[in-house]
Amino acid sequence: MKKRVFFSAVVVAGLLLQSCEYDDQKLWDSLNGMEDRIETLESSVTTANTNIATLQQLVSTLQSAVTITSVTPIENGYEIYFSDGNKAQIINGTDGTNGTNGTNAPAISVTEQDGNLYWTLDGELMLYNGSPIKASATDAIAPQIRINEITKEWETSVDNGKTWESTGVVAEGTQGAPGASGDSFFAGVNTSNEQYITFTLHDGTELTIARYDASTPTFEIDGATTIGLEFGKTITLNVNERNVAQYAIAKPDGWRVDYHNGLLTITAPAIENNFAEREGVIAITLVSENNKSLIVKLNVSAYELRTLTFEDEDAEFSPYSLDYAGKAINTWSDLVDDSQYGGSLTYNNYNVDTYYWYDENNTELYHEFQTPYWGGGHAISNYVIEDYTTLPEGHNGWYELQFAIPIGGHNGSSNFCIHNGYQDYFNSGIYDPILASLTFADGIERIIDHMYITNTCYGLNSGLYGDGFNQPMGDDSQVSIVAIGFDTNDNEVGRVEFPLNEGINMITTWEKFDLSSLGKVARVAFNFAYTDDLDNGYGMAFPAYFAYDDIAVRF
Repeated sequence: MKKRVFFSAVVVAGLLLQSCEYDDQKLWDSLNGMEDRIETLESSVTTANTNIATLQQLVSTLQSAVTITSVTPIENGYEIYFSDGNKAQIINGTDGTNGTNGTNAPAISVTEQDGNLYWTLDGELMLYNGSPIKASATDAIAPQIRINEITKEWETSVDNGKTWESTGVVAEGTQGAPGASGDSFFAGVNTSNEQYITFTLHDGTELTIARYDASTPTFEIDGATTIGLEFGKTITLNVNERNVAQYAIAKPDGWRVDYHNGLLTITAPAIENNFAEREGVIAITLVSENNKSLIVKLNVSAYELRTLTFEDEDAEFSPYSLDYAGKAINTWSDLVDDSQYGGSLTYNNYNVDTYYWYDENNTELYHEFQTPYWGGGHAISNYVIEDYTTLPEGHNGWYELQFAIPIGGHNGSSNFCIHNGYQDYFNSGIYDPILASLTFADGIERIIDHMYITNTCYGLNSGLYGDGFNQPMGDDSQVSIVAIGFDTNDNEVGRVEFPLNEGINMITTWEKFDLSSLGKVARVAFNFAYTDDLDNGYGMAFPAYFAYDDIAVRF
């Protein structure tokens, strides 16, 4: 800092020597102009992202029973109030001055295809992992935009700001005409109709949303506006309706939809029906006695559910061998180690080798870990010890019986899988722990619907009675499995938790762990969350184990 100040002083001194009448007004004008441009750019980013959020809210409203109660002009825009209590703003673009401070903001809009609305950028579909991005879905991701501080180019993100892609357009335009600077995507709001309001986007797209009044029909469906169903399965949803005199239902081919006495029943087509539409939109048109109308839409999709059972009769993978142990793998049981601690498959004299399995030709799930197993991994097991309260003779601790659970596999099966490993503030400060993961070997993102989980004997004994590392669970103790989803670029897309206990009550049965809220993933990693009483000063003291079985994947 001292060098910079000194240099500036020399420059100013030089200027003073050259002319006693130096006028610094041009310098200040330049600095003020720069500040104005920076403020304009920052305002443009804020305006654009606000309007994107509003646009998504309007799109979501189109597919629900929500109506608009009022649209109020505010300074430089509008405030919109919805019948569900939410509100949003439309902000007009700032004015350009002499064509010099236009911001060339990218034109974000939506377009309809196959009954769904998709995001567009400058008239072209926005893509994520090669697929168009839905704007009309409960799990839809609104794009974000920013200006790169270095390149000064507009950038967009379609993964909640994890990654950014340049549009190739410099934010500070040189030919922006006076008037709107391009940071508002809305061209107009028409409130002249008594029954609906029309929002017009800059590309001419119109979104028409019903106004609310006491005679407007309502049809509030208890559940999401996007529904996935296994082929041939049925779901029944509760509906709260009012002012409905007539209704008509349009549905995709092969689907069955019925509404009666406040219950909406939807049945997906049979998997054998080759003429059925796998996905589409259910549109319910409602009309009141005074001819007020409303359309409610549901996105639906059908899928096949494939399950990894770890049972020998379900093995469809090609035979292979774990050469380091001299073991041929033809069935799932071949992956069960001959000893729960120090065995040839998972420890192999403590050499570094790769234990792996692949549910080929079924779920396509794959897992591998580097031996020895104490570093974490997923090992196939069929060990059962019903009494987890007393350590069997001949063992130094339950860690030597780490592959055992007190019950057999889910649904009375034989085999299951044991997870080991965690990452927290303490161990990550010492080394780089790798969270054990499930991946899709073919690289395709899919929805993992659910899995069944339970505690191991090691975890149960430690949690209930304590051990050399861990104290017994208390009434407020909590340890949970954390499933973390990643996309093909290895960006996190979400996480979901499932508790292994409620205070002193620990899970001893198979429980369903719903993973579908993660959406499509390329990989799922598993970690733990725990309360402070389970921290012994060296991080998590509870054994980092759980058992899982019957993993179901949507195809």
